[in-house]
Amino acid sequence: MRFDLDPHGSWLVDPRDLAARLGVSVSYLKRQLSLGLISSRLDPGCDEDEGRSRITIRASSAAWEGIFDRDGTLLSERRS
Repeated sequence: MRFDLDPHGSWLVDPRDLAARLGVSVSYLKRQLSLGLISSRLDPGCDEDEGRSRITIRASSAAWEGIFDRDGTLLSERRS
């Protein structure tokens, strides 16, 4: 899994990857997105974590967190 930046500097992810990480189907994920029931948060790293970002995605039934380097490569993850 990786995150890529769009031309405006926003992170992009393949919905198939995200759905798999959350343990839901792509159609369910897209439906929840359209209803505004998916939240996301991006926390840039500082100090010893400079150049890394923590991304947290919350759905109604699951949450997923990934740590990415500045190139968008997934370094670690956890699901709750």
